[in-house]
Amino acid sequence: MYDIRFGANGWRARIDDGFNEENVVRIADALGRTWAPRNEGYTVLVGYDTRRDSKRLAVVVGQVLAAHGMRAVVSDRVCPTPALSWAVAQDPLCIAGVMLTASRMPHEYGGILVRQDDGGPMSSMFASSVDQAIAAESTDLRGEVTYDDFVTPYLRAIEEQADCSLIASAGLRVVVDPMYGAGCGYIAELFKRMGCEVIEVHGTPHSDFRGLHPDVHEPWVDDCERAVIEHKASLGFAFDGDCDRFGVIDDAGRLVSPHDLAPLVLEHLVRQRGLRGRVVATQATSARIARQAERFDLDFTMVPRGSESIYREYAEGDVLLATDESGCISVPAFAYQRDGILGAAMLLELIAGSSDSVRDLVHQCEDEIGNMEYAVGKVNLDFGAAQRLRNLLPGMNPPEVLGEEPVSVSHAGGLRLELPDGAWVFLTPSTAGARMAAEAPTASRARELIGFASSLVDS
Repeated sequence: MYDIRFGANGWRARIDDGFNEENVVRIADALGRTWAPRNEGYTVLVGYDTRRDSKRLAVVVGQVLAAHGMRAVVSDRVCPTPALSWAVAQDPLCIAGVMLTASRMPHEYGGILVRQDDGGPMSSMFASSVDQAIAAESTDLRGEVTYDDFVTPYLRAIEEQADCSLIASAGLRVVVDPMYGAGCGYIAELFKRMGCEVIEVHGTPHSDFRGLHPDVHEPWVDDCERAVIEHKASLGFAFDGDCDRFGVIDDAGRLVSPHDLAPLVLEHLVRQRGLRGRVVATQATSARIARQAERFDLDFTMVPRGSESIYREYAEGDVLLATDESGCISVPAFAYQRDGILGAAMLLELIAGSSDSVRDLVHQCEDEIGNMEYAVGKVNLDFGAAQRLRNLLPGMNPPEVLGEEPVSVSHAGGLRLELPDGAWVFLTPSTAGARMAAEAPTASRARELIGFASSLVDS
């Protein structure tokens, strides 16, 4: 029997090592048995990305859920995760969404995500209930499913959110790179309807992404960078495998740091849209977003890593924008879900309303809030050492960090130390060891902070 561990981020496994129909059915059956006692007759939506067997397995998931007495509706086409989340939130009879995707993981992986009735991520408590309900054998029970289009209404909603007349008047030429993933065709067509001239690369769905890793980082965005230069585009957008993340290429063909995107979108929401509200970010997120919030006199809340921590803040009802260490952006007034397509549309509107390039806007933002350099690191540990670190970390209180006394120490979700010049370092346990992030005014100092955190782990 394959040992499945279903958590708050769902389940992912290699296609050649566990991700198969039998195990997908086991999870769908556990979901059905968890939901069915109180939700018989209610709707569950099922979406899928471009990976191998995603469509077929999505239908199987729907059939298993239908066998538990729920109305299962499967997407009639490849579906970005934000589109599924938005569709779930719009249907008052829908209790959840299930997405067949491994997001930005390579094509060798498959995965299952679950979204709550408001489109937000599932809780750890619910995930634990599902994990405990996973049976040793898969069920043979199947029911009938129906099909619907979740994508078109979602894209129409984004189009309605944007100032299309402003975008059209700017005459922007834009490169769109969906990386052979769930955004193929959709985003290019959306931006065309908004009034852009669009060049799409990697725009045909492929189950193996043709060897491309569908993640918006170097070197996977190289083709998008080259296309921006070749076509003399104003900017380019790249989207990961399921479109919950996006990257931006400037007019010189250079990838913009993901840590610069949320401050730009926040400035757009405040300056051009006149909106106010609280800003939420995880502990390992760049200080740039906190400084931008302070610049506009907005309340700022720092939370532990993980989408569940951000989701809990939405209940307060006053969150304008949320982001994390990956540069993911969510605008809860639209959806309780990180959304690369919405973030790109907001940035497109910002560029259209400015006479400056995206790189100029980044530099202008740096002039206002200061430059910071971001660094990451990790230390691999065996299970025993990783557990010892997890036990010891809450008691760690270093009196000095690189010769300086910390001005702030936090143990929420790990160890976070802030220094007088605004630099910080964050250390958190992981299943295989420790992960670290740091930020400082210079790249060399950020690397030194990573080295300091590594020495803590070694000690």
